[in-house]
Amino acid sequence: MTLQDEIQRGENRTLEYKAELPQDSQKWIKTIVAFANGAGGKFVLGVNNKRDFVGLAKTIDLFELKDNIADTIGQMCEPQIMFDITAEMVDEAQLLVVNVFPGNATPYYIKSVGKENGTFIRLGATTRNADWTALDELTNRGRHVYYDEFPCPDLKVEDADIKYLCKDFSDRADRRIIRKDLENLNLIIGKNKDVATNAYAILLGKHDYTSRIQCARFRGIERVDFLDKKEYEGPLCEQIDSAYKFVLNYLSMAIKINGIVHEEKYELPPKAIRELIINAVIHRNYQMSSSVQVAVYDDRVEISSPGSIYGALTLEEALSGRSSIRNKTLARTLEKIDVLEGWGSGFKRIFAQCEEYGVPKPEFLEIGDLLRVNFYRPSYNKIGDKSVINPKIGDKSAINPKIGDKSAINYKEMIVDYLSNQPEARSQDIALFIGLKVSRTKDYLAELVEDGKILANGSNKNRTYSLKKEDRV
Repeated sequence: MTLQDEIQRGENRTLEYKAELPQDSQKWIKTIVAFANGAGGKFVLGVNNKRDFVGLAKTIDLFELKDNIADTIGQMCEPQIMFDITAEMVDEAQLLVVNVFPGNATPYYIKSVGKENGTFIRLGATTRNADWTALDELTNRGRHVYYDEFPCPDLKVEDADIKYLCKDFSDRADRRIIRKDLENLNLIIGKNKDVATNAYAILLGKHDYTSRIQCARFRGIERVDFLDKKEYEGPLCEQIDSAYKFVLNYLSMAIKINGIVHEEKYELPPKAIRELIINAVIHRNYQMSSSVQVAVYDDRVEISSPGSIYGALTLEEALSGRSSIRNKTLARTLEKIDVLEGWGSGFKRIFAQCEEYGVPKPEFLEIGDLLRVNFYRPSYNKIGDKSVINPKIGDKSAINPKIGDKSAINYKEMIVDYLSNQPEARSQDIALFIGLKVSRTKDYLAELVEDGKILANGSNKNRTYSLKKEDRV
Protein backbone atom coordinates (compact mmCIF):
# COMPACT_ATOMS: atom_id res chain seq x y z
CA MET A 1 0.00 0.00 0.00
CA THR A 2 1.35 3.42 -0.97
CA LEU A 3 1.55 6.34 1.44
CA GLN A 4 -1.17 8.06 -0.57
CA ASP A 5 -3.47 5.04 -0.13
CA GLU A 6 -2.76 4.94 3.62
CA ILE A 7 -3.63 8.60 4.05
CA GLN A 8 -6.84 8.29 2.07
CA ARG A 9 -7.99 5.65 4.58
CA GLY A 10 -7.65 8.20 7.37
CA GLU A 11 -5.70 8.44 10.60
CA ASN A 12 -5.42 5.30 12.69
CA ARG A 13 -3.29 3.60 15.29
CA THR A 14 -0.14 3.89 13.16
CA LEU A 15 -0.76 7.06 11.14
CA GLU A 16 -1.20 10.75 11.91
CA TYR A 17 -0.83 13.71 9.57
CA LYS A 18 -0.76 17.51 9.82
CA ALA A 19 -0.51 20.35 7.35
CA GLU A 20 2.54 21.74 9.17
CA LEU A 21 4.59 21.11 12.28
CA PRO A 22 2.92 22.69 15.37
CA GLN A 23 5.04 25.30 17.11
CA ASP A 24 4.30 23.75 20.50
CA SER A 25 6.49 20.65 20.41
CA GLN A 26 4.41 18.75 22.98
CA LYS A 27 1.44 18.79 20.59
CA TRP A 28 3.21 16.42 18.24
CA ILE A 29 5.96 14.80 20.32
CA LYS A 30 3.35 12.92 22.36
CA THR A 31 2.28 11.16 19.15
CA ILE A 32 5.88 10.12 18.49
CA VAL A 33 5.99 8.69 22.02
CA ALA A 34 2.68 6.88 21.50
CA PHE A 35 3.91 5.29 18.26
CA ALA A 36 7.06 4.04 20.00
CA ASN A 37 4.95 2.54 22.80
CA GLY A 38 2.78 0.71 20.29
CA ALA A 39 3.25 -0.77 16.85
CA GLY A 40 5.23 2.17 15.50
CA GLY A 41 3.75 4.64 13.04
CA LYS A 42 4.10 7.42 10.51
CA PHE A 43 3.82 11.10 11.35
CA VAL A 44 3.29 12.93 8.05
CA LEU A 45 3.64 16.67 7.44
CA GLY A 46 1.99 18.29 4.41
CA VAL A 47 -1.52 16.76 4.66
CA ASN A 48 -4.47 18.67 6.14
CA ASN A 49 -7.35 17.22 8.16
CA LYS A 50 -9.41 16.81 4.97
CA ARG A 51 -6.72 14.48 3.63
CA ASP A 52 -5.68 17.00 1.00
CA PHE A 53 -2.02 16.88 0.00
CA VAL A 54 -1.26 20.55 0.52
CA GLY A 55 2.49 20.08 0.85
CA LEU A 56 4.94 22.04 2.91
CA ALA A 57 5.62 25.69 2.10
CA LYS A 58 8.30 26.09 -0.55
CA THR A 59 10.11 28.52 1.73
CA ILE A 60 10.80 25.78 4.28
CA ASP A 61 14.31 24.38 4.37
CA LEU A 62 13.68 20.61 4.49
CA PHE A 63 17.13 19.79 5.82
CA GLU A 64 16.74 22.27 8.65
CA LEU A 65 13.24 20.97 9.46
CA LYS A 66 14.49 17.37 9.55
CA ASP A 67 17.31 18.34 11.90
CA ASN A 68 14.91 20.25 14.19
CA ILE A 69 12.54 17.28 14.40
CA ALA A 70 15.37 14.84 15.08
CA ASP A 71 16.87 17.09 17.78
CA THR A 72 13.47 17.58 19.45
CA ILE A 73 12.78 13.86 19.60
CA GLY A 74 16.24 13.16 20.97
CA GLN A 75 16.06 15.89 23.63
CA MET A 76 12.47 15.46 24.79
CA CYS A 77 12.00 11.69 24.81
CA GLU A 78 13.23 8.97 27.15
CA PRO A 79 14.44 6.26 26.47
CA GLN A 80 15.89 6.89 23.02
CA ILE A 81 13.33 6.44 20.25
CA MET A 82 14.34 4.92 16.94
CA PHE A 83 13.04 6.69 13.81
CA ASP A 84 13.93 7.94 10.37
CA ILE A 85 12.79 10.98 8.40
CA THR A 86 12.22 11.00 4.65
CA ALA A 87 10.91 13.48 2.10
CA GLU A 88 8.30 12.31 -0.41
CA MET A 89 6.50 13.94 -3.33
CA VAL A 90 2.80 13.21 -3.89
CA ASP A 91 1.00 15.03 -6.70
CA GLU A 92 3.63 17.79 -6.64
CA ALA A 93 3.11 18.21 -2.89
CA GLN A 94 6.25 18.05 -0.75
CA LEU A 95 5.71 15.82 2.31
CA LEU A 96 7.92 14.95 5.22
CA VAL A 97 7.44 11.54 6.84
CA VAL A 98 8.69 10.69 10.32
CA ASN A 99 8.67 6.89 10.52
CA VAL A 100 8.76 5.80 14.19
CA PHE A 101 9.78 2.22 14.95
CA PRO A 102 8.16 0.23 17.75
CA GLY A 103 10.40 0.10 20.79
CA ASN A 104 11.33 -2.74 23.12
CA ALA A 105 12.31 -0.54 26.07
CA THR A 106 8.82 0.65 26.97
CA PRO A 107 7.49 2.83 28.42
CA TYR A 108 8.66 5.79 26.33
CA TYR A 109 7.72 9.19 27.73
CA ILE A 110 8.35 12.94 27.62
CA LYS A 111 11.23 13.65 30.00
CA SER A 112 10.06 17.09 31.16
CA VAL A 113 6.66 15.71 32.19
CA GLY A 114 7.86 12.47 33.77
CA LYS A 115 6.95 8.84 33.24
CA GLU A 116 3.63 8.89 35.07
CA ASN A 117 2.13 11.83 33.15
CA GLY A 118 4.34 11.87 30.07
CA THR A 119 3.65 8.36 28.76
CA PHE A 120 1.25 8.27 25.81
CA ILE A 121 -0.44 5.49 23.88
CA ARG A 122 -2.35 5.31 20.65
CA LEU A 123 -6.03 4.31 20.75
CA GLY A 124 -7.44 4.25 17.24
CA ALA A 125 -6.74 7.64 15.69
CA THR A 126 -6.20 9.41 19.00
CA THR A 127 -3.20 9.89 21.28
CA ARG A 128 -3.93 9.63 24.99
CA ASN A 129 -2.16 9.61 28.32
CA ALA A 130 -1.51 6.05 29.46
CA ASP A 131 -3.62 5.19 32.51
CA TRP A 132 -2.14 3.06 35.28
CA THR A 133 -3.10 -0.25 33.63
CA ALA A 134 -1.53 0.75 30.31
CA LEU A 135 1.57 2.12 32.04
CA ASP A 136 1.94 -1.07 34.08
CA GLU A 137 1.62 -3.23 30.95
CA LEU A 138 4.18 -1.10 29.10
CA THR A 139 6.56 -1.44 32.05
CA ASN A 140 6.14 -5.22 32.00
CA ARG A 141 6.76 -5.28 28.25
CA GLY A 142 9.96 -3.32 28.67
CA ARG A 143 11.13 -5.84 31.26
CA HIS A 144 9.99 -8.80 29.10
CA VAL A 145 7.71 -10.13 31.82
CA TYR A 146 4.00 -10.93 31.82
CA TYR A 147 1.22 -10.06 34.22
CA ASP A 148 -0.19 -13.59 34.36
CA GLU A 149 3.13 -15.01 35.63
CA PHE A 150 3.26 -12.64 38.62
CA PRO A 151 2.34 -13.88 42.12
CA CYS A 152 -1.26 -13.52 43.27
CA PRO A 153 -0.62 -12.92 46.99
CA ASP A 154 -4.28 -12.91 48.05
CA LEU A 155 -4.89 -16.46 46.83
CA LYS A 156 -3.73 -19.40 48.90
CA VAL A 157 -2.82 -22.64 47.13
CA GLU A 158 -5.31 -25.22 48.38
CA ASP A 159 -5.23 -28.99 47.85
CA ALA A 160 -8.87 -28.94 46.69
CA ASP A 161 -8.07 -26.41 43.95
CA ILE A 162 -5.02 -28.40 42.82
CA LYS A 163 -7.15 -31.54 42.69
CA TYR A 164 -9.81 -29.78 40.61
CA LEU A 165 -7.33 -28.39 38.08
CA CYS A 166 -5.54 -31.72 37.71
CA LYS A 167 -8.84 -33.55 37.16
CA ASP A 168 -10.20 -30.98 34.71
CA PHE A 169 -6.92 -30.71 32.78
CA SER A 170 -6.59 -34.50 32.64
CA ASP A 171 -10.08 -34.82 31.14
CA ARG A 172 -9.39 -32.19 28.52
CA ALA A 173 -5.90 -33.40 27.62
CA ASP A 174 -6.92 -37.07 27.76
CA ARG A 175 -3.81 -37.81 29.80
CA ARG A 176 -2.93 -37.64 33.47
CA ILE A 177 -2.02 -34.18 34.79
CA ILE A 178 -0.47 -33.96 38.25
CA ARG A 179 0.66 -31.14 40.55
CA LYS A 180 4.20 -31.33 39.15
CA ASP A 181 2.80 -30.42 35.74
CA LEU A 182 1.18 -27.30 37.21
CA GLU A 183 4.52 -26.36 38.73
CA ASN A 184 6.33 -26.91 35.42
CA LEU A 185 3.80 -24.64 33.72
CA ASN A 186 4.65 -21.93 36.31
CA LEU A 187 1.09 -21.84 37.59
CA ILE A 188 2.55 -22.37 41.06
CA ILE A 189 5.88 -20.71 41.86
CA GLY A 190 8.17 -19.92 44.76
CA LYS A 191 10.92 -21.80 46.55
CA ASN A 192 8.45 -24.33 47.96
CA LYS A 193 6.13 -24.20 44.93
CA ASP A 194 3.28 -22.91 47.07
CA VAL A 195 2.71 -19.43 45.62
CA ALA A 196 -0.22 -18.89 43.23
CA THR A 197 0.29 -16.88 40.05
CA ASN A 198 -2.30 -14.70 38.34
CA ALA A 199 -2.64 -17.39 35.66
CA TYR A 200 -3.46 -19.96 38.37
CA ALA A 201 -6.09 -17.60 39.78
CA ILE A 202 -7.60 -16.92 36.35
CA LEU A 203 -7.82 -20.63 35.51
CA LEU A 204 -9.59 -21.29 38.81
CA GLY A 205 -11.93 -18.34 38.40
CA LYS A 206 -10.55 -16.71 41.56
CA HIS A 207 -8.72 -13.78 40.01
CA ASP A 208 -11.20 -10.93 39.91
CA TYR A 209 -14.95 -10.58 39.40
CA THR A 210 -14.32 -8.99 35.97
CA SER A 211 -12.44 -12.12 34.83
CA ARG A 212 -15.64 -13.59 33.45
CA ILE A 213 -17.58 -13.90 30.22
CA GLN A 214 -20.83 -11.99 29.86
CA CYS A 215 -23.24 -13.40 27.29
CA ALA A 216 -26.43 -11.87 25.91
CA ARG A 217 -29.02 -12.41 23.19
CA PHE A 218 -30.44 -9.13 21.88
CA ARG A 219 -33.56 -8.52 19.84
CA GLY A 220 -32.76 -7.15 16.38
CA ILE A 221 -29.34 -5.79 15.47
CA GLU A 222 -28.83 -3.18 18.21
CA ARG A 223 -27.70 -3.53 21.84
CA VAL A 224 -31.04 -2.42 23.27
CA ASP A 225 -33.52 -5.18 24.18
CA PHE A 226 -32.27 -8.22 26.08
CA LEU A 227 -33.90 -11.55 25.29
CA ASP A 228 -31.52 -13.54 27.44
CA LYS A 229 -28.50 -12.74 29.59
CA LYS A 230 -25.97 -14.92 31.37
CA GLU A 231 -22.74 -14.22 33.25
CA TYR A 232 -20.27 -17.08 33.48
CA GLU A 233 -17.77 -16.99 36.31
CA GLY A 234 -15.66 -19.72 37.88
CA PRO A 235 -12.91 -21.79 36.19
CA LEU A 236 -11.83 -20.34 32.86
CA CYS A 237 -12.27 -23.49 30.78
CA GLU A 238 -15.82 -23.87 32.07
CA GLN A 239 -16.50 -20.25 31.14
CA ILE A 240 -15.36 -21.02 27.58
CA ASP A 241 -17.58 -24.12 27.44
CA SER A 242 -20.63 -22.22 28.71
CA ALA A 243 -20.20 -19.23 26.40
CA TYR A 244 -19.75 -21.57 23.42
CA LYS A 245 -22.96 -23.44 24.24
CA PHE A 246 -24.80 -20.14 24.74
CA VAL A 247 -23.96 -19.04 21.20
CA LEU A 248 -24.83 -22.40 19.63
CA ASN A 249 -28.21 -22.35 21.35
CA TYR A 250 -29.11 -19.20 19.42
CA LEU A 251 -27.85 -20.16 15.97
CA SER A 252 -30.01 -21.45 13.16
CA MET A 253 -29.58 -24.89 11.68
CA ALA A 254 -29.00 -25.11 7.94
CA ILE A 255 -30.19 -28.13 5.97
CA LYS A 256 -27.52 -29.90 3.95
CA ILE A 257 -28.75 -32.38 1.36
CA ASN A 258 -26.61 -35.39 0.50
CA GLY A 259 -28.52 -37.56 -1.91
CA ILE A 260 -31.75 -38.46 -0.14
CA VAL A 261 -30.30 -37.72 3.30
CA HIS A 262 -31.02 -34.36 4.91
CA GLU A 263 -28.38 -33.29 7.42
CA GLU A 264 -28.52 -30.28 9.70
CA LYS A 265 -25.57 -28.10 10.51
CA TYR A 266 -25.12 -24.79 12.27
CA GLU A 267 -25.21 -21.69 10.08
CA LEU A 268 -21.73 -20.68 11.34
CA PRO A 269 -18.82 -23.08 11.90
CA PRO A 270 -18.87 -24.09 15.59
CA LYS A 271 -15.11 -24.63 15.77
CA ALA A 272 -14.53 -21.06 14.55
CA ILE A 273 -16.88 -19.70 17.21
CA ARG A 274 -15.11 -21.64 19.93
CA GLU A 275 -11.72 -20.49 18.63
CA LEU A 276 -12.85 -16.84 18.73
CA ILE A 277 -14.02 -17.19 22.34
CA ILE A 278 -10.72 -18.83 23.33
CA ASN A 279 -8.78 -16.03 21.60
CA ALA A 280 -10.81 -13.46 23.51
CA VAL A 281 -9.93 -14.89 26.94
CA ILE A 282 -6.29 -15.65 26.04
CA HIS A 283 -5.45 -12.23 24.61
CA ARG A 284 -7.53 -9.99 26.88
CA ASN A 285 -5.97 -7.58 29.35
CA TYR A 286 -6.75 -8.98 32.81
CA GLN A 287 -5.69 -5.74 34.49
CA MET A 288 -8.62 -3.87 32.95
CA SER A 289 -11.83 -3.69 34.95
CA SER A 290 -14.08 -5.06 32.22
CA SER A 291 -15.09 -8.49 31.00
CA VAL A 292 -15.16 -10.46 27.77
CA GLN A 293 -18.60 -10.00 26.19
CA VAL A 294 -20.29 -12.37 23.78
CA ALA A 295 -23.47 -11.04 22.19
CA VAL A 296 -25.81 -12.71 19.70
CA TYR A 297 -27.90 -10.46 17.45
CA ASP A 298 -30.23 -11.30 14.59
CA ASP A 299 -27.48 -10.53 12.09
CA ARG A 300 -24.22 -11.43 13.87
CA VAL A 301 -22.31 -12.91 16.77
CA GLU A 302 -20.23 -10.18 18.42
CA ILE A 303 -17.27 -10.93 20.69
CA SER A 304 -15.52 -8.10 22.55
CA SER A 305 -12.26 -8.51 24.44
CA PRO A 306 -10.70 -5.88 26.79
CA GLY A 307 -7.37 -4.65 25.48
CA SER A 308 -6.21 -3.71 22.00
CA ILE A 309 -3.71 -5.79 20.00
CA TYR A 310 -0.77 -6.42 22.31
CA GLY A 311 2.68 -4.96 21.96
CA ALA A 312 4.28 -3.96 18.67
CA LEU A 313 1.79 -5.95 16.60
CA THR A 314 -0.77 -4.41 14.25
CA LEU A 315 -4.17 -5.95 13.61
CA GLU A 316 -3.18 -6.71 10.02
CA GLU A 317 -0.07 -8.56 11.21
CA ALA A 318 -2.08 -10.56 13.74
CA LEU A 319 -4.61 -11.62 11.09
CA SER A 320 -1.78 -12.72 8.81
CA GLY A 321 -0.52 -15.17 11.43
CA ARG A 322 2.01 -13.24 13.51
CA SER A 323 1.59 -13.65 17.24
CA SER A 324 2.32 -11.52 20.28
CA ILE A 325 1.19 -13.13 23.52
CA ARG A 326 -0.15 -10.93 26.31
CA ASN A 327 -0.70 -13.84 28.74
CA LYS A 328 2.17 -16.25 28.15
CA THR A 329 1.56 -18.66 31.05
CA LEU A 330 -2.15 -18.86 30.34
CA ALA A 331 -1.61 -19.53 26.63
CA ARG A 332 1.05 -22.16 27.30
CA THR A 333 -1.21 -23.96 29.78
CA LEU A 334 -4.24 -24.09 27.47
CA GLU A 335 -2.01 -25.31 24.67
CA LYS A 336 -0.63 -28.12 26.87
CA ILE A 337 -4.13 -29.34 27.75
CA ASP A 338 -5.29 -29.22 24.10
CA VAL A 339 -7.74 -26.34 24.54
CA LEU A 340 -5.55 -24.01 22.45
CA GLU A 341 -4.06 -25.63 19.37
CA GLY A 342 -1.11 -23.33 18.79
CA TRP A 343 0.04 -19.73 19.12
CA GLY A 344 -0.53 -17.58 16.08
CA SER A 345 -2.47 -20.22 14.10
CA GLY A 346 -5.96 -19.50 15.45
CA PHE A 347 -6.96 -16.94 12.83
CA LYS A 348 -5.80 -19.19 10.00
CA ARG A 349 -7.94 -22.04 11.33
CA ILE A 350 -10.93 -19.73 11.68
CA PHE A 351 -10.56 -18.53 8.09
CA ALA A 352 -10.16 -22.09 6.81
CA GLN A 353 -13.35 -23.14 8.61
CA CYS A 354 -15.24 -20.19 7.14
CA GLU A 355 -14.06 -21.14 3.65
CA GLU A 356 -15.12 -24.74 4.22
CA TYR A 357 -18.53 -23.58 5.45
CA GLY A 358 -18.94 -21.08 2.64
CA VAL A 359 -19.51 -18.10 4.95
CA PRO A 360 -17.71 -14.71 5.04
CA LYS A 361 -14.72 -14.32 7.36
CA PRO A 362 -15.35 -12.51 10.65
CA GLU A 363 -14.75 -8.77 10.82
CA PHE A 364 -12.04 -7.67 13.29
CA LEU A 365 -12.07 -4.14 14.69
CA GLU A 366 -9.91 -2.22 17.16
CA ILE A 367 -12.26 0.10 19.01
CA GLY A 368 -10.34 2.18 21.51
CA ASP A 369 -8.87 -0.22 24.05
CA LEU A 370 -10.86 -3.28 23.05
CA LEU A 371 -10.83 -5.77 20.19
CA ARG A 372 -14.19 -6.66 18.65
CA VAL A 373 -15.11 -9.46 16.28
CA ASN A 374 -18.31 -9.47 14.22
CA PHE A 375 -19.25 -12.86 12.78
CA TYR A 376 -22.15 -12.22 10.41
CA ARG A 377 -24.95 -14.76 10.20
CA PRO A 378 -26.11 -15.99 6.78
CA SER A 379 -29.62 -16.55 8.18
CA TYR A 380 -30.22 -12.80 8.20
CA ASN A 381 -30.73 -10.30 5.42
CA LYS A 382 -31.31 -6.58 5.44
CA ILE A 383 -35.04 -6.73 4.81
CA GLY A 384 -35.49 -8.58 8.08
CA ASP A 385 -36.33 -12.03 6.75
CA LYS A 386 -34.66 -14.36 9.21
CA SER A 387 -36.12 -17.56 7.71
CA VAL A 388 -33.74 -17.87 4.77
CA ILE A 389 -32.00 -20.96 6.12
CA ASN A 390 -34.51 -22.46 8.53
CA PRO A 391 -38.12 -22.16 7.29
CA LYS A 392 -39.40 -23.30 10.68
CA ILE A 393 -38.20 -20.14 12.40
CA GLY A 394 -41.17 -18.17 13.60
CA ASP A 395 -40.36 -17.37 17.18
CA LYS A 396 -39.83 -13.61 17.31
CA SER A 397 -37.83 -13.96 20.50
CA ALA A 398 -34.91 -15.72 18.88
CA ILE A 399 -33.41 -17.28 15.79
CA ASN A 400 -33.47 -20.76 17.39
CA PRO A 401 -36.99 -21.68 18.54
CA LYS A 402 -35.49 -23.95 21.20
CA ILE A 403 -33.95 -21.19 23.31
CA GLY A 404 -33.48 -22.15 26.91
CA ASP A 405 -33.95 -25.82 26.09
CA LYS A 406 -30.78 -27.63 27.02
CA SER A 407 -31.71 -30.43 24.66
CA ALA A 408 -31.40 -27.98 21.76
CA ILE A 409 -27.78 -29.07 21.47
CA ASN A 410 -27.79 -32.69 20.34
CA TYR A 411 -24.23 -33.73 21.03
CA LYS A 412 -24.59 -37.16 19.48
CA GLU A 413 -25.71 -35.62 16.19
CA MET A 414 -22.81 -33.16 16.37
CA ILE A 415 -20.38 -36.07 16.84
CA VAL A 416 -21.82 -37.99 13.89
CA ASP A 417 -21.75 -34.83 11.75
CA TYR A 418 -18.11 -34.23 12.71
CA LEU A 419 -17.10 -37.81 11.90
CA SER A 420 -18.88 -37.64 8.55
CA ASN A 421 -16.17 -35.21 7.46
CA GLN A 422 -13.23 -36.91 9.22
CA PRO A 423 -11.73 -40.34 8.41
CA GLU A 424 -11.20 -40.81 12.14
CA ALA A 425 -10.76 -38.63 15.21
CA ARG A 426 -9.56 -38.79 18.81
CA SER A 427 -11.89 -38.14 21.72
CA GLN A 428 -10.12 -34.87 22.58
CA ASP A 429 -10.58 -33.57 19.01
CA ILE A 430 -14.28 -34.42 19.15
CA ALA A 431 -14.58 -32.83 22.60
CA LEU A 432 -13.02 -29.61 21.29
CA PHE A 433 -15.50 -29.53 18.42
CA ILE A 434 -18.66 -30.09 20.49
CA GLY A 435 -17.46 -28.00 23.44
CA LEU A 436 -17.60 -30.59 26.22
CA LYS A 437 -15.07 -32.08 28.59
CA VAL A 438 -13.30 -35.16 27.26
CA SER A 439 -14.81 -37.33 30.02
CA ARG A 440 -18.37 -36.31 29.09
CA THR A 441 -17.61 -36.68 25.38
CA LYS A 442 -16.42 -40.24 26.01
CA ASP A 443 -19.80 -41.04 27.56
CA TYR A 444 -21.55 -39.97 24.35
CA LEU A 445 -19.00 -41.85 22.25
CA ALA A 446 -19.58 -45.03 24.26
CA GLU A 447 -23.34 -44.72 23.73
CA LEU A 448 -22.88 -44.23 19.98
CA VAL A 449 -20.57 -47.25 19.80
CA GLU A 450 -23.06 -49.35 21.75
CA ASP A 451 -25.87 -48.22 19.41
CA GLY A 452 -23.76 -49.28 16.45
CA LYS A 453 -23.64 -45.77 14.96
CA ILE A 454 -19.88 -45.32 15.13
CA LEU A 455 -16.78 -47.50 15.44
CA ALA A 456 -14.09 -47.44 18.13
CA ASN A 457 -10.65 -48.23 16.72
CA GLY A 458 -7.70 -49.20 18.90
CA SER A 459 -7.52 -48.92 22.65
CA ASN A 460 -6.62 -46.50 25.44
CA LYS A 461 -4.54 -43.49 24.32
CA ASN A 462 -4.44 -44.61 20.69
CA ARG A 463 -8.20 -45.02 20.36
CA THR A 464 -9.92 -43.20 17.53
CA TYR A 465 -13.53 -43.10 16.36
CA SER A 466 -15.02 -43.24 12.89
CA LEU A 467 -18.23 -43.86 10.98
CA LYS A 468 -18.90 -47.13 9.27
CA LYS A 469 -17.77 -47.00 5.64
CA GLU A 470 -21.32 -47.30 4.34
CA ASP A 471 -22.41 -44.32 6.47
CA ARG A 472 -19.60 -42.00 5.41
CA VAL A 473 -20.51 -39.12 3.10
